[in-house]
Amino acid sequence: MKSTNCLSLLLVIALEVAGCAPAGSTTIPTQVETPVSSPTLFPPTSTSTVTPSATVTPTLPPTLGPEQAKETIRTLLQEPVDCEAPCFWGIMPGQTTLDEATNIFVHLGLSLKFTATLDGKDFYAANYNLHDGIEVSPVIAIQNNSVKSLDVGINDTSEVGDPRKWTAYSPETLIQRYGSPSRVEFSLGRVDNPSHTMILYFESVHMIILYIGRAEYFLNNKNTLKLCPLINKVDFIQFWMGDDPQYPPPVDVPLEKATSLTIEDFSKLMIGEPAKACFNLKEEAFP
Repeated sequence: MKSTNCLSLLLVIALEVAGCAPAGSTTIPTQVETPVSSPTLFPPTSTSTVTPSATVTPTLPPTLGPEQAKETIRTLLQEPVDCEAPCFWGIMPGQTTLDEATNIFVHLGLSLKFTATLDGKDFYAANYNLHDGIEVSPVIAIQNNSVKSLDVGINDTSEVGDPRKWTAYSPETLIQRYGSPSRVEFSLGRVDNPSHTMILYFESVHMIILYIGRAEYFLNNKNTLKLCPLINKVDFIQFWMGDDPQYPPPVDVPLEKATSLTIEDFSKLMIGEPAKACFNLKEEAFP
């Protein structure tokens, strides 16, 4: 049985700030329906012409108080009110500068910390613990003073059966918002910490999202394993955003080989009744 891929290099960098992710996680340094525009954390920059003699002094956003910041971050994780992918919390790869990204994190009461320089990019990480079983660890890659790509890890240590506190990034929400994923892949781990990994690729919006759950929540049925992604416990989520993600997850077993589903079948299941959104993984597909 193929083991779940190990932590990649960039999460190790991020963990200098964020702490450890669950064992077996795959990490780095995050149309059916037309998406509806959502408010961003900050209004767009004015494009009006400024005369050469004018002096423009940027206004930094006020830092939110601890409770207000906590409620804002909780809302951003639970409701799809943030900007459209590949934008995260108002940060858009290829457009947002390091100073602008720093201001966004400062507004939320967070500080970006430089972690390393790799492949000609500078990496900065932040960490926020909501103290209710959720910890968020964003990492941004900076090149030429601009955000080149970003990834976000979410540790979920809440109790089994608790409502998901990151529903803005749950499969059904993303499929309803962006349409069917371009591909879906799986891997299995059966070592000290049995787990399964499901990866959804939304290539049209430059987003990849990975979910790691516990294999003990599979129901054995002869040579198959039953997976219910909308109700199974998920311990770790990671998503990559940008057209050139740093250290994306390696290629795993495609949906069509791992199951009897097509991408269309999978998408319909994910936006249906959660308790019935289940399918079998073919054990023989995972050598």
